Amino acid sequence: MAITKQKKVELVAGMKERLADAKSIVFVNFNALPVSETKMLRRKLSADKVGYFVTKKTLAKRVLGDLKAKGDMPELPGELAIAYGEDLLAPARETYAFQTIARDKGSISIMGGIFDGEYKTKDEMIAIAMIPPLQVLRGMFVNIINSPIQRFAIVMVEIANSKGVAPVAPVAEKAEEVAEPVVEAPTEATADVVPEVTTEAPAEEAIA
Repeated sequence: MAITKQKKVELVAGMKERLADAKSIVFVNFNALPVSETKMLRRKLSADKVGYFVTKKTLAKRVLGDLKAKGDMPELPGELAIAYGEDLLAPARETYAFQTIARDKGSISIMGGIFDGEYKTKDEMIAIAMIPPLQVLRGMFVNIINSPIQRFAIVMVEIANSKGVAPVAPVAEKAEEVAEPVVEAPTEATADVVPEVTTEAPAEEAIA
């Protein structure tokens, strides 16, 4: 069914409003995707604050042209949907994750997109999709920072041991072990001043 001129105006205005604050936009091709799969995709994207809508390419190109992104718009064959969000990575990452799920019917695939104001090809958007989430990147960064410190500590332990200094347990072992107090047996000279050890068990404490 043909879309009226007024309806086109409304669709374009709505699309502009949705994409106005988007930091990342993913062009999605879908083919014979069941309604149940589409609903599942929408829920998955929504959980990560990623929007998703199906659109006609003529209307999408009109809106995308107004965004004035750098570079050239990639080819958009087949049916077009758009995933978008303020997070730079989430739209591509979550769409690609859904793309890789094996299914009996229908398909979905990334065709390209806009990342931080620049058009990206299909391969570039997939590469972006494979970047770990920010929390994972922070953890990786902490490990990178700590690694030289750990190596330095191990080297210092080895140097100390090689010079005859009292052996020092490796840092990793120290973190896992709890030192137990060492009680030396009394010598004959001090045996008479060692207090007698009582064998009575301590009274149980009252439980509040």
